[in-house]
Amino acid sequence: MPMWIRPESEEVLLQVKIRPFLSHKRENARTVAQLKGDLKLYGAGGWKDTDDLRLGTPAAEEIRRAIFEETGGFLWWGTGKALGSKIINGLEIPAALERAQREPGYPLVPVFVDVAPAEAGKKLAHRIGKENAQKFVDRNGLTRGSRERLDDLRVRATRRYVRDAVASLPMGDITVAFRALSEPNGEHDLTFDWRAVIDPRARLLEDEILPVLLDALANTREAFQARVHTPQLLLDTDLPLPLAFLLGYEWRATTRIRLRIGQRTGASFSWIGHEGTLSEEPRPVRRRLGGDGPAVVAVSCKDPLEKVALRYAEKVNASELVLLHVPGLLDAAGLRALTRAGAGQLRELNNRALAKHLLIRGPGALAVMCGAESNAAGPVVLPFWDGAKYVSPLVTTG
Repeated sequence: MPMWIRPESEEVLLQVKIRPFLSHKRENARTVAQLKGDLKLYGAGGWKDTDDLRLGTPAAEEIRRAIFEETGGFLWWGTGKALGSKIINGLEIPAALERAQREPGYPLVPVFVDVAPAEAGKKLAHRIGKENAQKFVDRNGLTRGSRERLDDLRVRATRRYVRDAVASLPMGDITVAFRALSEPNGEHDLTFDWRAVIDPRARLLEDEILPVLLDALANTREAFQARVHTPQLLLDTDLPLPLAFLLGYEWRATTRIRLRIGQRTGASFSWIGHEGTLSEEPRPVRRRLGGDGPAVVAVSCKDPLEKVALRYAEKVNASELVLLHVPGLLDAAGLRALTRAGAGQLRELNNRALAKHLLIRGPGALAVMCGAESNAAGPVVLPFWDGAKYVSPLVTTG
């Protein structure tokens, strides 16, 4: 795993973990566990006592350490039971307010689940003082609607917390990790932990999860754009290639986001972005097929995709096959050239009103950059490779 280095200065990036401390009563542990799962999908994660409290350490000491050192924000799941908790009111909320006093941008989000802010303020005033209670209630929190389901409130709290946390990050490049095939290391500003929604062997996405992943990407994209006109991200990805393409597509160049993808080639490591020199673009090899189905575009480097792509094209009754291949390992200039050639073919097919399936073989950076270059390409079908065959396609919105 590469160290996170500022490309322009070679200085190690300061790591800011945005995961929140999840303040809640044990009776609400199941709901808060689901909230933590939502936060993982949306890039934040969360510190929850039953999961993260170290055994053998005094609870009060551990909680203060978690609030001041291990987390980057505070999310209070506010219920009537929580208002009666000595630990929450005597330790967790005061510690969060103390840190917020030290760090004005500290994301502190109270979620009023079954109590109104005014009622919560009155009860808290008896426990933490009127001034602190008012400071807490006056934070820009969320109040549950009269008919709002808990599932919807959880998602709303997740989206809101992530936006607040992104706004709190120091100016400069933001480090972002995506994990579906390996465990996160917690060193990045944001970590999208998608391991729970994909079978790593069968390459099958959980049913109905794609709209959630798209919303997670859109929510963070909006937060980046609100923070600075041209956000600059350093990406560390370990995703199946269709998800890597989807990531690039949702954060493509037209969204004003500038991506630099970490890519290891042999013993060397480099940052690869949209801008820079290009090698000569590979010329497409076209094969007219006898079907009346979609066009299949196969983009690959090092090992060619032709044989596998032909089998897939027959399976989907394709009308034509477009092969784009560069032998050997690619440097940054070669990856830019190959991704632009692939995106260009997708746009050309879209202009001809043809349905398009895309197969990719190569590093994750190839898939991310191909997605980022595929503006105005229309919907694209991307099947997953399970090691023997293509399965379970996802479709970009276009």
